[in-house]
Amino acid sequence: MSSSNTSPDTYSNPTFDSVNASSAGQSTHKRRRSTDDPISPKGDNTGSGTPSLKRIACVICRKRKLKCDGSKPSCSTCKRLHHDCAYDEVRRKSGPKRGYVKALEERLKQVEELLKTRDPSAAKSPDLARPSFTAANTHTSSRGMLATANADFGVNNPDIVVVNDRDHERWHYPGDSPQPGMEELAFDPNLNMGGMTMDPTFTWEMIGLGLDEPLPPQDTIDELHQIYFEKIHPSVPMIHKYRYLAAMNLAPNQRPPVCLRYAMWTLACSVTDKYLDLKDHFYQRSRKYVEQDYLKGHGEHLISVGHAQTHILLGNYEFKMMYFPRAWMSTGSGIRLCQMMGLHRLDGAGLDVKQCLPPARDWTEREERRRTFWMAFAGDRYASIGTGWPMTIDERDVLTNLPASEEAFEKSKPEQTTSLSDAFKPEGAKAITAFGTIVFMAALFGRNLVHLHRPDANELDSDLNGEFWKRHKQLDNILLNTSLNLPDHLKMPEGIHSPNIVYANMNMHTSTICLHQAAVYKADKNHLPASMSKESKMRCINSANEIAGIMRMISHMDLSAMNPFISFCLYVAARVFVQYLKSRPEDNRTGDALRFLLAAMNAMKAKNPLTESFLVQLDVDLESLGLRDPKYKALINGHLNNPQAHIYKTHHGNGTDPCNFMKIVETVDTSAQPSPPT
Repeated sequence: MSSSNTSPDTYSNPTFDSVNASSAGQSTHKRRRSTDDPISPKGDNTGSGTPSLKRIACVICRKRKLKCDGSKPSCSTCKRLHHDCAYDEVRRKSGPKRGYVKALEERLKQVEELLKTRDPSAAKSPDLARPSFTAANTHTSSRGMLATANADFGVNNPDIVVVNDRDHERWHYPGDSPQPGMEELAFDPNLNMGGMTMDPTFTWEMIGLGLDEPLPPQDTIDELHQIYFEKIHPSVPMIHKYRYLAAMNLAPNQRPPVCLRYAMWTLACSVTDKYLDLKDHFYQRSRKYVEQDYLKGHGEHLISVGHAQTHILLGNYEFKMMYFPRAWMSTGSGIRLCQMMGLHRLDGAGLDVKQCLPPARDWTEREERRRTFWMAFAGDRYASIGTGWPMTIDERDVLTNLPASEEAFEKSKPEQTTSLSDAFKPEGAKAITAFGTIVFMAALFGRNLVHLHRPDANELDSDLNGEFWKRHKQLDNILLNTSLNLPDHLKMPEGIHSPNIVYANMNMHTSTICLHQAAVYKADKNHLPASMSKESKMRCINSANEIAGIMRMISHMDLSAMNPFISFCLYVAARVFVQYLKSRPEDNRTGDALRFLLAAMNAMKAKNPLTESFLVQLDVDLESLGLRDPKYKALINGHLNNPQAHIYKTHHGNGTDPCNFMKIVETVDTSAQPSPPT
């Protein structure tokens, strides 16, 4: 290598030392010429020495890779084959894409800085921290840089030994897996930095992205992405598939956050047997990397749509796996991130507040932000109706329109949508989309929760003209109008192939049951006319039958693609059947419907463990039903053999409800002490 006072542009090469002065001058002249200057073809120089213009092949010859004589207006090849000859006068730029070299330089700089901080001797000798390109090492280029994967990198400080420090959580690659990060950096394999031998599976992308372990193999990543967008995305449609996959091919610092990728892979693993054992591993990594982003700098690294999507996906997975306290916190973090970035006011004018995100580049990016917010909004409502705890988002603060159709989002076709407040108008349901129905029903669940848990001073639930019954009738009218005005493609069975349409229709009947069970409770408590209670009970049993009918329609489909909260709808319907059979045990049709729902829930719990908590909550009602009618004992005994139910009964006893999550809170005795979610 040249001495320290030699400029990098003046590295000597023995190959060029024997060239005479005139040749050197000529080569210098050629180097000064711009790459866009025309270069004369062989034998075309004129006597004056002025080069002629470079011959450009026509479009057809270039495309078919044929020899073209460049004759205009039509070349000889096109004349002979009777083609329409045309020339593209714009020269195509060659070489790497914009920003590629700069990204490599930044990564090289990070590696050099890391080595300087770890090894004091490297800072004194710059040559040790810089790759050597002298003539003695030029022979390595003929063999490629594959040998760099086994390079001997070392420092004197044993704390940097990657192999020994993180063996307990490393992803072990096969020995022949590619090493793209090492090949791009192109380090000298003979470089000695203290005697430490690097693991051949180490990828230098870890340094650029702040990773503690290598990512999974590329074929595994591709398969998990395919599983995610086939089975998870339909019920959580907030990430633009094609832009996400295109971003995965960008420079490492421009790719989606690592925590988001691991969150997506976690959900994908949870619905496939092949990778089921990796779901907990990927889940822990996702939480670890999102926490690391929290601690970088002043926390500014977490202000991105990708990190909000990470929290939403983690909350979805945690609800699914019954990690209820974590799910509550993850959902809240996603909501606060969305509010911090102003995603709740994308389509309306409000007071000027601090802007943490630059404006969206186009409609597609704006739509992805809308969908991210609405997924956080739906998660907020589901978490609150399951616990009775307050909601975070106030509808009056929302100035973001409902999401557009899936086709418009995927194809980046701008589409005008309505607001949430307009959707609640009598004919507002005609303008909403499949994802919009999910948002609409989540908002209706939230209004039902406010109706039950935020009474007015003049509530007067004992008076049929009081505020409670006025709100009840208003919410019931919204449900009836929505059911009447909903477009046919958003109803069953037309929408059977869309998980969101299936879930929205189940939600509509579930919301009806929750509303009218509260009415039954209030009517019986205040000794109101029996007709009030009778009408609400009929509405409940009819809605429960509708839910069972929808479940029969989709029983042949892959239920892992459905929203995890679909098990709540089945639980509500099954609970209505249990209550109905207590007074009419001879109704065989209702008994068959109950057996079918319990069988469906037992089948779902393998891929959706959240269903287990609802089965355990049904246990108390099923026991009392078995005591009243012996013919249901076989069904109950099969359920009591469930190991999870036995665990819950051991800790909570036979007479108490084992899990307060997603309990129909309006039917709980207020004198009892509620238990927190498990």
